Amino acid sequence: MDMVLKKSVINIDELGRAGPYSHAVRAGNLLFLSGMIGLNNTGKNSFEDQFRSAMNKISKILESAGSYTADIVKMTVYLSDQATFKEMNGLFQEYFRISPPARTTIVCGFVVPDALVELDAVAMLSSDE
Repeated sequence: MDMVLKKSVINIDELGRAGPYSHAVRAGNLLFLSGMIGLNNTGKNSFEDQFRSAMNKISKILESAGSYTADIVKMTVYLSDQATFKEMNGLFQEYFRISPPARTTIVCGFVVPDALVELDAVAMLSSDE
């Protein structure tokens, strides 16, 4: 018996895109989200502001697929400075108080110079329809 895996692309117009990629790709009952940086046009770009903005973008993408942050099973956090690790842990714990997802944290440079954090995620969806 051959299993055919359905794949579909999700893009949220209001989030815009900086290149040829999808905001998320659904494959079966998994949703793979592209990295979201937290820079915004409000002028508020502290680490906390950027983290919350990136999480808000992730939430919008998840909701468009009928999912929520509680359905995230794996998250990767990219930091521009290891000094923000403790602050990131505190913010992460706010969003994932119960059953936090598996996580990898990487300190790196960004293509966008003012970016302080980028988040990507894999979420589990309720069905593979």
